[in-house]
Amino acid sequence: MKNQVNGVFFKSLKNFCSLYDENFENYDIEKAYDFCKFVTKSHYENFPVGSLLIPAYQRRFLFSIYAFSRLADDIADSINLDLGIEERRLLLEVLESNIKSLLNTTMINNPIFLALKDTIERKELPLEPFLKLITAFKMDLSFAQPKNWEDLENYCKYSANPVGELVLRIFGECSERNHRLSDKVCTGLQLANFWQDLSIDIPNGRIYIPEEILSRFELKSEKMLTQEDKEKKEICLNYLIERTKEYLLDGWQLILYLQNKRLKLELSAIINAGLKILEKERRQGIHLFFKRPKLNFFDYLSVIFRMFVL
Repeated sequence: MKNQVNGVFFKSLKNFCSLYDENFENYDIEKAYDFCKFVTKSHYENFPVGSLLIPAYQRRFLFSIYAFSRLADDIADSINLDLGIEERRLLLEVLESNIKSLLNTTMINNPIFLALKDTIERKELPLEPFLKLITAFKMDLSFAQPKNWEDLENYCKYSANPVGELVLRIFGECSERNHRLSDKVCTGLQLANFWQDLSIDIPNGRIYIPEEILSRFELKSEKMLTQEDKEKKEICLNYLIERTKEYLLDGWQLILYLQNKRLKLELSAIINAGLKILEKERRQGIHLFFKRPKLNFFDYLSVIFRMFVL
């Protein structure tokens, strides 16, 4: 059974990497980082990932982390392999095992693992944040609608906050205070993502609005995509957006404590993009249940303007 799972795991690795380059094996370290950059840039995000505000020699480390996250996400889905939930859970456990043994491995023919190992060694990163990310993907496999706001925060603790910690560590800015404020920002961004993806997630059986919140506004999960109770849904969405906004505004203080000027600008861009997408979500109102908002050119101009005036 173990050999079979390992075989499927390496097949899924090959399938993922082949999407970006069929000749990905036996890369040197520079090509491995270029591969991770290509993976990162191939996916649209409303929030900037490793933008030009970050020095090139630091961006490569962020690209390796993002590419790892995309890989773990692909393994968790494994749609192209037509695997069940338990089989995908086993694949994530194999990924977890590989991460734990990564630093003791010398022969690596996967560009993401090669770049990730170099990143971890050069920046002296702990493995715990990576293992937390894998835990989040395991949680996704057995998805259950959150019962309350605390359930949402707990999910963000594994799915989003570790990324912020890793960024701080890469720049040598991971104090207890900065870590706490970074968690605020990352949780806020994750929640903003939940609300912008309502039109995608709900048809797929994923409702991230807690049961407690729906009950408070006298709404039912099974009727979220109907034309009923429009006013109540509008009020509920405004509540979610306002509460999410508080995380980003609280986390804004992190900018004041960072020493690296380029990282300050990057964080400002990310927070402003988060606030902008929340603005668009509010304007869209109940249409948010049927169409995903997306930042446009003028939105990004607004984000850039805010970066330098706030």
